[in-house]
Amino acid sequence: MPVTIKDIALRANVSYQAVSAVLNNKTNCRVSPQKREHIHNIARELGYQVNFGYKLMHGHSTHTVAIVSAMRQIDSEEHIQKMLLKLIRQMNLMGFSTYFKNMTANAEENIRQIRELVTRGAEHFVFIGTPFGHAEIESELSKSQRTFIGWNSLFSRNLKADSVEASFKLLSFLKEQSGENPLLILPGKKSVSSARFEALQQLIDDQTVDDILKKNVIFTQSLEWDEKDFEAKAFELGYTGTEMAFAGEHKPRAIAYFTDGFAMGGACWCQQHDLIIGKDIFLSGFNNIDAVRFNAFPIASAAHPIDRSIEIILQQMNKTEPFETTLQLDVFLRDINNHPFQKTRR
Repeated sequence: MPVTIKDIALRANVSYQAVSAVLNNKTNCRVSPQKREHIHNIARELGYQVNFGYKLMHGHSTHTVAIVSAMRQIDSEEHIQKMLLKLIRQMNLMGFSTYFKNMTANAEENIRQIRELVTRGAEHFVFIGTPFGHAEIESELSKSQRTFIGWNSLFSRNLKADSVEASFKLLSFLKEQSGENPLLILPGKKSVSSARFEALQQLIDDQTVDDILKKNVIFTQSLEWDEKDFEAKAFELGYTGTEMAFAGEHKPRAIAYFTDGFAMGGACWCQQHDLIIGKDIFLSGFNNIDAVRFNAFPIASAAHPIDRSIEIILQQMNKTEPFETTLQLDVFLRDINNHPFQKTRR
């Protein structure tokens, strides 16, 4: 038998009227955010389905948001997972129903999925990343009178994070601490287009690109975002890249890595070879994952402004006027003197 509002009210130990108000997205009812979340959780647990068809037929708002991910690294990047979970939770607390879709590498299939979401009652679209066929998708949403906003995307309504500026701050910190230009370890030559390399070019602006590539960059094996165990592979490449860095005649005093996963592998190599991180060698990663935040060794990193991004998305997702903004990442310049977890051998 289909789950009813009365079933949910009984399980949640609240009134029928409270459940009806929450599931119909009424914002003027006296139900706390915590109780709203509890009711939504019970509804999902019992498999309750909102009758969007009835609402659409009668011209009622569905109060529904489609969260669409176009980032292949969704299974590999901790900050993207946190972004999605926090975004869905905040929308539920605000009374929105949510769909979630992961886009493919096929533009026609992506358009088909967007049309299906429109048919199912999605009124607002939030894109995490840029899907294939984004221009056609934007045109389709505009024709359907749906609102949209993109995070780190090419949509006309978007907000981005300045990864180049954050990378430059990290590289400058490494240079200041070590007294020399840092070495950059990247996964394959395709990553030369990354923010990390662009920042390195800004830092070493008195050399040609070829000289920078020759003297200050090490390319490891390439790494795709759909790698089966991305973090394990990133760790392995960071370890191998650091070994390659120290195989040359000049021993580096500062190394910047493509991501924190690479930096963790590099830190392991340094530890095994009796190098004190923050004294003998200075390291930086990127994305500020928990493993780096709580690491015993001071690895500098940068974090995407997730909470601020979500705040702006919630403000802008139901609007239509042009919108574009760039946010600064939070940069953490960790060294041996201000890292409480550091234990060194003097």
